[in-house]
Amino acid sequence: MTNSFIYKNDRPWPNPRLKRAAIVGHVTAGTAKLWFRTAAPGNYEVWVYAASADPDDALFNGFKAVPYTNKAALPDYVGCIPLVVPDYASDSTAVAEIENLEAETEYRYALFGTEDGKERILLGQDQPYRFRTLPAASATNAPLSFAFYSCHMPYATTLFDKTEVSGMAMWDCLNEVMERHYAKDFRFLLAGGDQVYVDGVTSLDIWKYLNGAMNRTGGQLGPTQDEMASWYRDIYRGYWGFPSVRKAFGRFPTYMIWDDHELADGWGSLLLAGGKDDELDERFPQRKAKGLSRADCLTLLGRMEQAAHQVYAEYQHSHNPDTPDGQYDYAIPCGSTAVYVLDGRGNRDINRAEARILGKAQMKRFTQWLDALDPAATKYLFVVAAVPVLHMKPVFANADDNVLADLANLQDDLRDSWEHALHDKERRQLLKALFRTAARGIKVSILSGDVHISAVFRMTDAQTGATIYQLTSSALTYNKPRFLGWVLGNTVPDEGESDDSYHFKRLALYTDCNFGLVTVDPQLDEVTFQLYGMQKVSHPDGKAEDRPVTHSIAKFELTF
Repeated sequence: MTNSFIYKNDRPWPNPRLKRAAIVGHVTAGTAKLWFRTAAPGNYEVWVYAASADPDDALFNGFKAVPYTNKAALPDYVGCIPLVVPDYASDSTAVAEIENLEAETEYRYALFGTEDGKERILLGQDQPYRFRTLPAASATNAPLSFAFYSCHMPYATTLFDKTEVSGMAMWDCLNEVMERHYAKDFRFLLAGGDQVYVDGVTSLDIWKYLNGAMNRTGGQLGPTQDEMASWYRDIYRGYWGFPSVRKAFGRFPTYMIWDDHELADGWGSLLLAGGKDDELDERFPQRKAKGLSRADCLTLLGRMEQAAHQVYAEYQHSHNPDTPDGQYDYAIPCGSTAVYVLDGRGNRDINRAEARILGKAQMKRFTQWLDALDPAATKYLFVVAAVPVLHMKPVFANADDNVLADLANLQDDLRDSWEHALHDKERRQLLKALFRTAARGIKVSILSGDVHISAVFRMTDAQTGATIYQLTSSALTYNKPRFLGWVLGNTVPDEGESDDSYHFKRLALYTDCNFGLVTVDPQLDEVTFQLYGMQKVSHPDGKAEDRPVTHSIAKFELTF
């Protein structure tokens, strides 16, 4: 593959890329998914040990005290699960599914295999790797907390076109907060979209690379989908190569859903109908100079989409709850709380006649799931919608020809909005289903990201009195001007009526890097949302700087 990044050493990453890593994925009371990326194909083993009576990490110390191959000599040995990585077809990634675990129990795990001709522990020898199962299904009153974030883009371009890293202290803050709440009730981390940016900075932009690499020689159109998949994998290995990212993913059950930047900015919101409004040339500015037709570019666009789906499945969806092939939306049950993660990007197509965001099949699947919920068993519901359902004035969302929109090149961002006129029917169907669920006594909140600000909205249906909340956390790290966030934050009134006749009130707005923490206490019937972000901290010498803080900068009790 002449345009593959697999063996390239000249990619300008300012940080080490991911070589091997672990992600704790979907965890229940008795099972766990553990995702691994190995440095090479081979036959591996995942060693699992109970650690409920192991406050001093005896497992980790055991790795040092006995031969690495003598797993049975280590304390509380549970067993090993074979992990076969036959080739590079999935970029040396694989998932081990652990069964027959005890509820509400902490486990240690390690990856054992052969590297450089030597058998040894490959992950788990330098620090303890661990996870905890959920409480038993009967423990419906157990409290829980979970964190959620979106938009991880820690790169910036200097005046001399050098790519540098900043903002990663937010990940340290996130790890510290999750660890602090772990002993009490912390259960999982929700990654709500834009876990990577394939077009975040010019030096790492794979769409820019495509424009330079695309060609038609000897009757063959290139690059191939396999080459494109290597580009997407390179992005994941770069963005997830940071120690603090690996620490979070390898420690806490992490659930993921993608947004546009795992594919391309504004994916699914580009007009491709032909004629004067066609925006294909925005994605392929070099196509005419390369002598490529519109049909050629549509073919390349389809290949990039398939490559993005392939790598998203490898790196993100494979450790989510199981779903049928091609379906990325899923549910997470946890006692009296349920989470439903919607896929608002994999089905999105602004060029469809209707149902342009979720698609008809997903909407039907989700609404049927909602209607089947039993309020006596599920008291709290959180719905993940990467793009906020309520965020900006419809008059602005629909202003495609507005001078401000033209200047900022925000047309696709505006069509991304649920409040755009093209999405009226689908938005109303979604909100109607959510308010119908809330009217049955289930406390409903929407979790969202994407827009590079944090906000809290309360929405009320005057007819039924039902209330739902929308909690937005974005971005965790982002080192480019947040123009759209500024516009949205300054064009939305604090209170009013939506186009769907729901009363809304904005309770908070925060414009710097942030993540959220949700706590549910069924015994007290309380739901709280805490926001963690940047705060100006003064030094004894009188200087002040913005830095992440591990105490919440805002706390809201959600009153339904």
